[in-house]
Amino acid sequence: MSDETAHHTVHEIDVRAPAEAVFDLVAEASRWPVHFPPSVHVERLEGDDRQERLRIWATANGEVKSWTSRRELDRAGLRVAFRQEESRAPVRSMSGEWRLEPLGPERTRVRFTHTFTAVDDAPEHVEWINRAIDTNTASELEALRRGAEEADAGLTFTFDDSVRVDGSAKDAYEFIRAADRWTERLPHVARVVLTEDTPNEQILEMDTLTADGETHTTRSVRVCFPAERIVYKQIRTPALMAAHTGEWIFEEDERGCTVTSRHTVRIEPDAVTTVLGPQADVAAARTMIREALGRNSLATLRHAAEHAKRRGGTEPVSAQTYVAVQQFYARQMRLLDERRAEEWARTFTEDGVFAQNTAPEPLRGREAVAAAVRRNLARTADTPEQRRHVFSMLTVVPGPGGSLHTRCYAQVLATPPGGQSRLHLSAVCEDELVPDGDDWLVRHRRVEHDGG
Repeated sequence: MSDETAHHTVHEIDVRAPAEAVFDLVAEASRWPVHFPPSVHVERLEGDDRQERLRIWATANGEVKSWTSRRELDRAGLRVAFRQEESRAPVRSMSGEWRLEPLGPERTRVRFTHTFTAVDDAPEHVEWINRAIDTNTASELEALRRGAEEADAGLTFTFDDSVRVDGSAKDAYEFIRAADRWTERLPHVARVVLTEDTPNEQILEMDTLTADGETHTTRSVRVCFPAERIVYKQIRTPALMAAHTGEWIFEEDERGCTVTSRHTVRIEPDAVTTVLGPQADVAAARTMIREALGRNSLATLRHAAEHAKRRGGTEPVSAQTYVAVQQFYARQMRLLDERRAEEWARTFTEDGVFAQNTAPEPLRGREAVAAAVRRNLARTADTPEQRRHVFSMLTVVPGPGGSLHTRCYAQVLATPPGGQSRLHLSAVCEDELVPDGDDWLVRHRRVEHDGG
């Protein structure tokens, strides 16, 4: 660490606002996601109005990064110093400060400095960090200026929608987390692309249908806290919204759970008349946004509630159906063990989906599933071992339209010639099965690899 080169950056902006008002925006980190474009979510882990420890999620050069920082807040000196105690590559270390200089009762100069070292002192890492600092700092300072200079005038508002769920918070949470299945489950969602390169940090791009039949495309960063919360920030918003953050909250009790969708929106004042017409005002924009977001949120909440109720297993399938599903999986896994890729792929519907937490994108369609199996079998063709796929601990509950929802443990055993068997893979598999005559086909499969 002592041999690494320390790099320094300085950025400044003048703001037409009192220094105390500017300090408030810098100091209140929980407000950053609404005001600062790169900020996704900030949680205070500990502290008070003089020092604090924060967990921060933000975008940098199009990637999602998170880290833990300690901050010292000096209101009298109009200074906020920070130091990352846990950085993410390519950053090795990062510190800096906000320093405010009053230029009069209604004017403030803001100086934002960074000092950093890069992993391995690599030039490409230094360039990446400098580019991220320049881009993010420019947008943050401009947002700070605008937030301090413009009276809010009702531009920022928060609202909640909630539903009671006759089921578990875990199952309701899984419905919201698995947004890659929303095109199948939610009528107002037309297209979804979900990536999760880091566990519990997702990027969600989605096309939603409006009440008048138009399509809106949004792009969000989501941070998942399993079975408790999913927080998000839209990084591509409709023109009427300067910022949109949200939170899905799951609260379990002895009778079930309550799921709440919370939105915080900052209206883009310059877009009000352009989008809503020359007679529109901020109040009209608030009403329109509240109705549109609330309508989609309630639809999603109600479908999540139905899903959690079904997953509760309150309507068990017959013994005959349960045995038929077991036989289906026995045939399907034997095809894989016997390296019959095409036949195995035909156990999926033509538009079947295969998703897993170790892959950035799900496989969509029977042909894509077959191609992936062929590639995997080709990679292991020369491996002198026998693999056996085992499904166990199976639960089966009814779904809509005669479909079934199943959940089981999936394990792969590998045995080399003359050797002992070892556990190659352990996972949880969740399927949606649809009837196919007297048999079943997989319409959607999600595999969660243990430790993945």
